[in-house]
Amino acid sequence: MLYILIIVIMMALIAIANIIFNQMYDWYVYVVAVVIFTISSILLDGLVALIIRKMNEKHFDYHKRIFNASPKRIKFYESLGIKKWKDKVLELGMFTNFRKNKIDNPKDPMYIRQYILEACYGVIIHYVSIPASFLILLLDYNMYIGESNLFLTVALPVALVNVVLIGAPALVLRYNLVKLIKIYEIQIRKNKD
Repeated sequence: MLYILIIVIMMALIAIANIIFNQMYDWYVYVVAVVIFTISSILLDGLVALIIRKMNEKHFDYHKRIFNASPKRIKFYESLGIKKWKDKVLELGMFTNFRKNKIDNPKDPMYIRQYILEACYGVIIHYVSIPASFLILLLDYNMYIGESNLFLTVALPVALVNVVLIGAPALVLRYNLVKLIKIYEIQIRKNKD
């Protein structure tokens, strides 16, 4: 719900700022442009997620450096207040039938392994979505002939909002992965004994 509220408020602010400060078009053009760029951004995020989810699991081994956060990085995340806001970040595990907002079975190594795999997929999806967010700037086809600045005044702010909203879950996933991996490795050792 928080994400929807943030998106709606930011859409309104972007439209209002353009209506007040950008006199290139009538007011309704900015409203429509904000809606189109926002929907395009969401669809683009979905496409990135769909493509990455089709990739083989072997690319998402938790031993890879990208999935591990050093103690220094963990401290940095904590300096950003991650403990206070991590539970407010949108979690879209319902699309993969695996929710990552809480650990349901911490004693089952197979469950924890699946949780880690899903988190690794999520990290890559979010990391790829961050630069991909800026592809929506290319949708302002009038910029190519020098007759529009919507790519700068509407698409860019929408892309930046998207970067923040999809970057936050990536931080949370990497932060949580450290603990998950420890839990998993402890469970594996217990099962070997």
